[in-house]
Amino acid sequence: MTHISPTLEKLHDKLGSCTRCTFCKWVPEVRSQDFAEICPSVQHGKFFSHTAGGKLIAAYALLHNRVEYTPDFIQNVYSCSMCGGCDTSCKTLLADFVEPLDSLYALRQKVTADGHAPEPLREMLAHLRTLGNARGLPAAMRGEWFAGLSLKQTKTHQAPVLFHVGDVAFDRDEWPFIRHIASELQRRDVDFVIGGVDEPDSGGLAYDIGDQDLAADLAQKTAEWLRKSGAGTLIVYSDDAFSAFRNIYPRLGVSLGNIKVIHIAQWLAENPLTVAAGQKRDTVTYHDSCRLGRLGEERHPWEGETVMAYNSIPMRVPEGELYLGVNGVYEEPRQLLRAVDAEIVEMERIREFAFCCGAGGGGKQASPDFARAAARNRLQEAESTGAEFLVTSCTACSSHMKEVAQEAGSSIRVYGLVEYLHTRQTASAPDASHKAGE
Repeated sequence: MTHISPTLEKLHDKLGSCTRCTFCKWVPEVRSQDFAEICPSVQHGKFFSHTAGGKLIAAYALLHNRVEYTPDFIQNVYSCSMCGGCDTSCKTLLADFVEPLDSLYALRQKVTADGHAPEPLREMLAHLRTLGNARGLPAAMRGEWFAGLSLKQTKTHQAPVLFHVGDVAFDRDEWPFIRHIASELQRRDVDFVIGGVDEPDSGGLAYDIGDQDLAADLAQKTAEWLRKSGAGTLIVYSDDAFSAFRNIYPRLGVSLGNIKVIHIAQWLAENPLTVAAGQKRDTVTYHDSCRLGRLGEERHPWEGETVMAYNSIPMRVPEGELYLGVNGVYEEPRQLLRAVDAEIVEMERIREFAFCCGAGGGGKQASPDFARAAARNRLQEAESTGAEFLVTSCTACSSHMKEVAQEAGSSIRVYGLVEYLHTRQTASAPDASHKAGE
C-alpha cells in the first residue's frame, strides 16, 4: 500500500536540521516556572533525550547504525503521548524547518516495522486486527450502548447525518452520555444513523503506535463505510476519531470526500442544551485535549519536493501550509460551558499551548508512570486556578485524570464535557466518585 506519510529516511534532512535549541520543551508563552513546559515526556524524564530534539537525534543515529535497540531506547520513544506540543512550539520559532511530529511518527513506524514496539502496544495492534478495537473486547460490545433506543443503523438505513461514537462505545461509564446525545438528536428531528457493530475503528491509534499499514487499512475501511452510509455530515463524539479524520487521514492519503466532519461540541454549540433552573454557578477550568485542539486542526495533503535554498535552507516546493495548531476546536467547548452558567477560570497553558495529560498515543499503556506524571502536573495546574471542576471534551483524558486525581487526593472534580453538560441540564447532584478521596 502506498502512503504519502513520510518515512524516517525521507525525513533525514529534517532530523539533521534540528538546532538542539530545546524550544520543543517549552510553552512559547511562559507565564510561570511551575507550568513552563509543553512536553510531558521531558517533564517526566527530565533529560534532553526525552525532548523531541533528543528523540530526533536518536532517530538520526538509528538511521546511521550508530545505536541499537535497547530497552531504554524503546522506553524513551514510547514515553510520549504524541500530543504534538513539541511540534507547535518548534514551528512557532522555526516554521517547518524541523517537523518534530512527522519525525516522531516516522520513528515509531520504523521501531514497529523492526518488531520492537512495546509488548502492550503489540497486543493492542493485534486486537485491532482481530477484534476491531484496541481494548481486546468482543466486537459485539460496540453495539450495546444504545440498547432499548430506537436508532437507525447503517446496516439497513442511510441518512444525511451519521453520529459517530468511536471506541467510547466500549466505555460503560460513558454510555448514559452517548445515549443522551442520541436522544437530543432525535428530539431535534435530526435525520441520522449510527454504525453500531458495523462502525470500524478509525485507525488513529494504530498510526500513533507506528503501524502505518494497519492504520491505512482501517482508514480506507472507514472511508468506504462512510461513503456507503449516504451521510453528508459526520457528528463525532470521540476526540481521537475526530483527530484521525481531520489530521491523520490526510497524512495517509485517505479522503472522506465532501463529508463534513464536526465534533459533538461544535454541533452542541449551534444547538445548545438548556440549564436546569435554580443551580449555583460553578467555577470551571477547561482542559484542551490534544486531539480536539492542536491535533484537531484540519490538514490538507501536500505533495512536492524539498529543495535546498542558498545551499543550506531546506524549502518545500510548492510551499505547503504551516500547521501551528491554532485552528483546532477551542471556543465551542467554552461557549457551551458559559451557556450552562459556568464561570471559566483558565489555566496557564491553554488552546494550542495546552499541556497533555498523558492519556493518548499509547504512552499510558507503554509507560504508565509517564502518563500518571503528566496527569498530576495538569491537575496541579488546574488546582492552581481555584476551580471546583476540571472539564475536558476527551473521554480518555477525563477517565485518566479521574484515576490520577483519586490516587493523588486532588480536591478538584474531573468531568467529561458532555457528562458535565448533562449534569447541568438535569440538575443531577455531582457523583462523589468525581472527587478524590471520597
